[in-house]
Amino acid sequence: MLRSKFPMFVAWGPSMGFLYNDPYVEVLGAKHPFALGLPFEEIWSEIWEDVGPLARRALAGEATYMENLPLLMRRKGYDEPTWFTFSYSPVTDEQGDIAGMYCACTETTAGVIAERTRIAQMQRLISLFEQAPGFVAVTLGREHIYEIANPAYLEFVGRQHIVGLSVRAALPELDQKFIDILTQVYDTGVPYIGNRIPVGLVRGNDGEMTDRIVDFVFQPIVDDHGRVDGIFIQGTDITNQATAERLVETERLRLEAVIDSLPSGVALANNEGDIIRVNAANREIWGMHPTSGDVAAYGERQGWWAEDSTRRGQQVAPDDWALSRALRGEVVRGDIVEIQPFDDHPRRTLLLQATPVRLADGELAGAVVAQTDISDRVRAEADLRASEARFRSITDAMPQMVWSALPDGFNDYYNRQWYEFTGLIPGEGEGQRWAEVVHPDDRVRAWARWGRSLDSGEDYEIQMRLHHHSGDFRWVLVRAVPVRGDDGGILRWLGTATDIHEHRIAQDALERSERALRDADQRKDEFLAMLAHELRNPLAPISTASQLLKLSSDPVRIRAAGDVIGRQVRHMTELVDDLLDVSRVTRGLVHLDLETVDFKAIVISAIEQVRPLIDARGHALRTRLPARALWVHGDRTRLTQILANLLNNAAKYTPEGGEIHLDAESDDGHVRVRIRDNGQGIEPALLPRIFDLFTQADRSPDRTQGGLGIGLALVRSLVALHGGTITADSHGRDQGAVFTICLPRVEAPPVAEDTHAHRIDGAGATLDVVVVDDNVDAAQTLQVLLEALGHRARVFHRAGDALNAIIESPPQVAFLDIGLPDITGHELAREIRQRLGARAGVLAALSGYGQPQDHAASREAGLDFHLVKPWRC
Repeated sequence: MLRSKFPMFVAWGPSMGFLYNDPYVEVLGAKHPFALGLPFEEIWSEIWEDVGPLARRALAGEATYMENLPLLMRRKGYDEPTWFTFSYSPVTDEQGDIAGMYCACTETTAGVIAERTRIAQMQRLISLFEQAPGFVAVTLGREHIYEIANPAYLEFVGRQHIVGLSVRAALPELDQKFIDILTQVYDTGVPYIGNRIPVGLVRGNDGEMTDRIVDFVFQPIVDDHGRVDGIFIQGTDITNQATAERLVETERLRLEAVIDSLPSGVALANNEGDIIRVNAANREIWGMHPTSGDVAAYGERQGWWAEDSTRRGQQVAPDDWALSRALRGEVVRGDIVEIQPFDDHPRRTLLLQATPVRLADGELAGAVVAQTDISDRVRAEADLRASEARFRSITDAMPQMVWSALPDGFNDYYNRQWYEFTGLIPGEGEGQRWAEVVHPDDRVRAWARWGRSLDSGEDYEIQMRLHHHSGDFRWVLVRAVPVRGDDGGILRWLGTATDIHEHRIAQDALERSERALRDADQRKDEFLAMLAHELRNPLAPISTASQLLKLSSDPVRIRAAGDVIGRQVRHMTELVDDLLDVSRVTRGLVHLDLETVDFKAIVISAIEQVRPLIDARGHALRTRLPARALWVHGDRTRLTQILANLLNNAAKYTPEGGEIHLDAESDDGHVRVRIRDNGQGIEPALLPRIFDLFTQADRSPDRTQGGLGIGLALVRSLVALHGGTITADSHGRDQGAVFTICLPRVEAPPVAEDTHAHRIDGAGATLDVVVVDDNVDAAQTLQVLLEALGHRARVFHRAGDALNAIIESPPQVAFLDIGLPDITGHELAREIRQRLGARAGVLAALSGYGQPQDHAASREAGLDFHLVKPWRC
């Protein structure tokens, strides 16, 4: 062992003491010489888990062999990956017992690392081979057996399992010429390069031949002795590229055909500025076009900037031509120039557009310019501008507002009157902004009507309000008609707007008046019908009672008939009084005897008047009055009339057994009185006009509740005369109603002195009375009444007869009708006063007129009383 050149060691004895030869020293590294005699496990503790089991197997009598076993050894002070090939064999002592083990080993670390490097390099080579952008394969021998082929090659030939097969066997459909070329390269050692070579292959399972176009190289592979032993095949499938190139060429030809057919002149220049391509239209525009020379040669072109340019009239410099600027990388849109063609042709106006032509990498390759002859359009636009100028002059001279719109409704023109009317700045309101000056309440209607005209093409006409520069809205009549072309299509809309504000206001007022007259006429008819009904009701019992008076001498029946006549006359008197009150109120002739009164007294007085009706219908009246006085400034009689009317309505329009509430209070300088019932209520439609004259709710055919529809109108007027307000509220039929009066509250009044009325001496005794009335029935009826009351009565129907009788025998009382046929009652009274003086007695006027001026006229004539027919004793 010691003389061997092969690394060896022996592990002997129970502790496996270590003995080794000199070649093993290199294996031990820094562990030598300390390892000599030490136990095996102690020396190689870092690899004991790997070699310990093998050593124990050797001590057990089993030899082991390991090849390229990786071991992480620490023999130089650090962990080092190593690989070893070794064997462990048992060693016996003199008695034949196993006393140790023997190892012969070789370190294979360098070889393993070299192999791994080789494999890695091979794998990288294969990876590169497989990832090559083109298809790659290697054949061996003159039979051309595939040794390797990358995925691209397998995909190209449409097969996966060709390695080990000859080209002919793998690709039986392949044209023989390719086999011949392979053999030629193999035999001669000369490479073969093929460009754009068509090849037919069956690439799918359907057996169909597919034509591809390829670029390829057959490169001979030589061995160490220079002999060809294989062929390297490399190529690229350029079918798609070739197809694309054909398409590009087709498109190029098509593009040239299109360019030649374009009505615009097209010129293409290279990056030096040389004109390399022009189409027919360009030649038509310019004539013989120079096709050589750089940008400086563009000075040969004669061109001037057009009218709408800031440089109009100036000649176009060589560097300013659209093509020159495009060659500098600029995109030119909309240059307009006037040119002089190269041939002897008249000047033309051109619209120029140019753009640079760049390669895929952005490098400038040239430029192209398109030139459109717009000479006719320019002349037409000039004519149009002149026409529009004339149109504007005409429309600005018109008194109306004039406007126009495009076929889609876009407003593009307003005349001067429009801007003066609206106060807008010229240009504002164009487009759809005209709606901003339309009254908000008219916009939806105006838009809808305008939309219908735009859709249908029918004339547009509408009345609407526009915002005037004064800040008000004024009514205008807007009209528009479509202007159509030869084909019937709408070219634009032409419209006017006429200020009709005063006319519209007058028309609206007239319509309101007509409606009011119709409503008034209808209410008049309803009122007359109701009045006839209300008058017939008392006339029927009066007529019956008068017949009874003629037919019966029974005092009881006569008195009963008289009571009937009296009641019905009072009812008719109330109707007439209401009508007269309404007449006076509507004409502003009501005279109020104003004084400061406690409204609580008014409430009490009104309740006393209506109490019989309330009790008769079984209503419960509940009042709530404050303890303090509620002072107001008003006419005691009229205030009582207001409250009594409302209480009377509450009693009439509440079913029997109902409830009526009257509340009065004072707050914020006002007296508020609220009358609430749980009666039939007021319909919502009637509520807004409940206080209008002759307004009545729908009633049953029997008209049991009566009334002329004037009470609430009179109430509202009287409340207004007192400086107050009245409102009505109801939730509808059978929901009751609430009426609220609000009057100004005043301070308490000073104490007033008592006054007294006229007195007649001998009151209660038989009086001598004269009645003067041209109405025979009225005079005789009054005479009968006076005599029935125990007085003496003389009747005269003419003033002259009465005057003589009165002068001859003065009466104590004289009733004088004002409307006598010969002289008036006022004149008769003056004559009596003048002749008799203090002996004239009491003079009382009888009249159907009871207005304040009528009372004043009677007092002026010397009459003591003014009694309004019919009157009560």
